[in-house]
Amino acid sequence: MINERTLKNVKITSVVNTVLILIISIFGLVLVAPFLISKDTNSLIVSLALIMSTFIIIIYANKQIEKKNMELEMKITELDEMHKKLNEKHKGLEYLVSRNTNIENMISSLISMFIKPGNIEGTLDEILKKTASFCDADYCYLFLFKENGEPYMSHTWKSQGKTEKKSVFESNPYSKFPWIEKKIVQKQIIHISKEEHLLTAADKERNIILSDGIQSLMLVPVESKSKCIGFISIESTSCKSDCNPDNIQTLKVLSEIMSTALNHKSFLNDLGLFKDLIDRSNDFIFIIDVEKNRILDANETACKELGYTIEELTDMEEKDLSSLFEDTFWKSDLRDLAGDRYLQPGQTLTKKDGTIIPAEMNITFVTHDHHNYALAVVRDIAARLDMESRLAKTKQVMELAMEGADLGMWDWNLRTDEVMYNERWAEMIGYDVKNIEKNIESWKKLIHPDDLEIVNDTIHDHINRETPFFEAEFRMKNSKDRWQWILARGKVTEWDKNKEPFRFTGTTMDLNERKKVEEELRHSNELKDLFTDIMRHDLLNPAGNIRGFSEVLCEMEDDPEKSKIIDSVQRSTNKLIDMIETAAKFAKLEATEELELEGIDIMPSLRNVIEQFEQQLCDKNMNLHIRADGSYPAMLNPIVEEIFANYISNAIKYSPENTEIDIDVIDQNYTWMVTVTDSGEGISDDAKPLIFDRFKRVNKSGVKGTGLGLAIVKKIAELLGGSVGVENNPEGNGSMFWVKLRKYHGTLSDDTSSIIGIEATIAAETIQNTKTEIRPMLH
Repeated sequence: MINERTLKNVKITSVVNTVLILIISIFGLVLVAPFLISKDTNSLIVSLALIMSTFIIIIYANKQIEKKNMELEMKITELDEMHKKLNEKHKGLEYLVSRNTNIENMISSLISMFIKPGNIEGTLDEILKKTASFCDADYCYLFLFKENGEPYMSHTWKSQGKTEKKSVFESNPYSKFPWIEKKIVQKQIIHISKEEHLLTAADKERNIILSDGIQSLMLVPVESKSKCIGFISIESTSCKSDCNPDNIQTLKVLSEIMSTALNHKSFLNDLGLFKDLIDRSNDFIFIIDVEKNRILDANETACKELGYTIEELTDMEEKDLSSLFEDTFWKSDLRDLAGDRYLQPGQTLTKKDGTIIPAEMNITFVTHDHHNYALAVVRDIAARLDMESRLAKTKQVMELAMEGADLGMWDWNLRTDEVMYNERWAEMIGYDVKNIEKNIESWKKLIHPDDLEIVNDTIHDHINRETPFFEAEFRMKNSKDRWQWILARGKVTEWDKNKEPFRFTGTTMDLNERKKVEEELRHSNELKDLFTDIMRHDLLNPAGNIRGFSEVLCEMEDDPEKSKIIDSVQRSTNKLIDMIETAAKFAKLEATEELELEGIDIMPSLRNVIEQFEQQLCDKNMNLHIRADGSYPAMLNPIVEEIFANYISNAIKYSPENTEIDIDVIDQNYTWMVTVTDSGEGISDDAKPLIFDRFKRVNKSGVKGTGLGLAIVKKIAELLGGSVGVENNPEGNGSMFWVKLRKYHGTLSDDTSSIIGIEATIAAETIQNTKTEIRPMLH
């Protein structure tokens, strides 16, 4: 190629042309001069013609040379421009080569981090650093999306010398950037700067970014499995930045590397979780090289429970493995029979200390890269065998108990309506278990029509969790077409994954004999009630007549001996009437299961009772003190006065003359404790537990007699939800009888009329009537 200097040498200048013309002119004058002197006209003309021709040729040649010179100058100018362009392209190529080399080195260094993975967090930070350096940016942030689409900052990097700074997406809610959010979702790289031309919709978001001190911003989406999982925010606070669209392809590569790193991190996390779960498994897990007869790895549970370190397990020779596993199972022919997966029960493992533990092995064989391996999951079944043994014994005991209790068993599958029965269930109603249809509808067909609705409702209530268990008494048709009473009890014992009842199990009991006994007992109770009525009316009336006659005779008789006999008759009669009344009350209470309770003040009831004993207190010159004062509302029935009357009567009866009786009401948080303290002989500790039993009473010789009074007191207290007891008098001789009654917190009722004393009223009326009738007869 001809260079510039060569072209300049070819160019003929105008000075050379002028000199050449002068030389030719001088040469022409020298040539023409002789002809002028000789005046040779022809020769002169010829000479002049030659000279003129020469001049014309020279002028033409000069013009041509000038033209060529101009063309050469234009060519030189073009060549200069081409040279400049070539220099610029050369520099650009050198820059691109250098840049591509840097990019290749950067990508190679990042990819090399995945060859020997170490600190994955450091790898992510390095990617941010390389990305920021590539774009000549000050800050680089990695944001990942939460489940709700909101980004959170995962990693950050800042240029050396720069202060810590929050990203614009940390300082502002992500909802302020709808345009950016849309572009990121569309997986588009975004470049925002003051000079960048953007749509009107993005100007508001650019103003927010610029107000945060950012001069240039590049956002690179990060994808994983074709889904945008986050973005890289490349931020620069100075105008000098290389965040331009020419870097898009490189940034896409960096984004893919970032995605790979994040996937790698997720994989390592999953792998770490899997390893942790394997190590924490209750089973012993071994990976065995079948061809080399070596353990490659084992979980922590295996090492801990067997007493070996992982190094000791992996260093074991074949003979050691045979001792550990009882034999080298991977060499057995069982694989040929069972395949690559099978369960091998009845195995044993030997611990380092020589202890042998029962186990079952779940073995899986696998070929990887033309090499055979075995995965052995070994489960220590010592606890299970012990539990199975216990369950077997428990089942045996339960079967014996069921057999001893004469119970039938049933098991109802609520999903299929299939019902399973044991033999006793079928025998109970005279069937063979093999001949009974095993479904719920056939069971319901055996139930008496009058009882079916109640049974269905009871089952429904329990299945719907309205009752803790199912219990029903009903009649079933037995094999002899007779109705037989059955007691069924059951409970839902299993639920499905939707928490719906799945299994309903229970027992049945033959109630026929019990129903017969109940009927006989009902008849006996009717006879007892009849006897009580006879005793209360037919015996009480003659006794009242005797008492009335004896009182009249006592008033009329002056003979001391006869009066003494009549007085003895009176005492015996009074005792007989008292026994009849007490027995009637006790019989009535024994038949009572529940009393109607209401709020009653204790003090008025006490005072009503005390008034009844004023004459007896006066006869023995005794004083009765009430220490309590105020209102004491309790949950009572007026029958409570019977308790107070019995305690006061006993205190008067068993205390010497000229002594005192103290009555008090003590607050005991949830109850009132009413105490009656006397100054009698007291009760021995051995006798205290017995005095509230029926037909027991205490005197000097110990516990004997046929007393019912305190038994009535105990029964009334139980019906009132209270309790009774006796203690020694804390202030001296005697006893302190007490009853605890539940407190009442509502408004008291004014009606406290007693329901006790009916028999006494009857007796009193009988005696008065007898006196009225006998007086005219005696006169």
